[in-house]
Amino acid sequence: MKPIQPQEFSYRFPDKVFGHVPGAHNGTAMGSGDRFAGFADLFDYPDPRRLDVRASLRTNIADSALGNQERWLVRRYQQRSSITLWLLADLSRSMSVSSVSNERVARLAHMIAHSSIGFGDRFAMAGFDAVWRKDVSVMPTRQRSMPAVAAGKIIQATAPSAPGAAGLFDVADLITSPKAMVFLASDFCCDIDLVDRTLRKLAHYTVIPIVWQHDEVDHLPSHAGWTETRDSETGKRHSVWIRPGIKKRWQQQLDEHFEKLTACFMRYRVKPLFVSGEVTPQQLTQYFSAMKKS
Repeated sequence: MKPIQPQEFSYRFPDKVFGHVPGAHNGTAMGSGDRFAGFADLFDYPDPRRLDVRASLRTNIADSALGNQERWLVRRYQQRSSITLWLLADLSRSMSVSSVSNERVARLAHMIAHSSIGFGDRFAMAGFDAVWRKDVSVMPTRQRSMPAVAAGKIIQATAPSAPGAAGLFDVADLITSPKAMVFLASDFCCDIDLVDRTLRKLAHYTVIPIVWQHDEVDHLPSHAGWTETRDSETGKRHSVWIRPGIKKRWQQQLDEHFEKLTACFMRYRVKPLFVSGEVTPQQLTQYFSAMKKS
């Protein structure tokens, strides 16, 4: 695989962040920020650098009629805080069999890590297939070399030892950050109940599902005849007599699956990003821009 070129997208956490670690998101703590939060008495917050003479004189003139003592006021600001960006990466067999390869997931990991660390946030990653992939996991960090490290872990990941994506439910327990954005990258060719239980567990976080869509049905022959199919999870091959009715029924089942998936996302007020190829920084920037407007 060729070296991955750094790519960056713009994002903003939708809510205020409670935390004392400086960052780029609107916070609730007072500190050296740039968002004015009111005045306070100099003796309560002894910071002469933020002394507001005009406000102090205005207050003293108003209070002099009441006989109150003079007060000196300082400006207070809300400090911007940092968050953690998590990537939950699907490495199940259906991902490798479909048009989604580990290289595409690796490029996505590189882009999220590069963007988050450059923005002053932390990056973390957890891979999964039938189980939690500890060999493809990174705990929250701001290490500058992490984009390449995370991408390398995905590229060098061994093949799944068992079919399925049940590990998704387990990796959700790893996220313990008070405020986090969770990128859930998968083809979601799994039981909808698994997705529902996972989203319920991640309800306190901002979840961004990145849904890679399969198009294998479109590649099946349109005319009647024998063809060989392969189960994306078990790897078993089957000979099937293809006719227009079967192809239509398979496409209908695929459409129904994604309709149920979309309905599941809507129940948890989660907006998915549907992609069919490489995930670009423009797509993610537009996604967060639309989130901010809504």
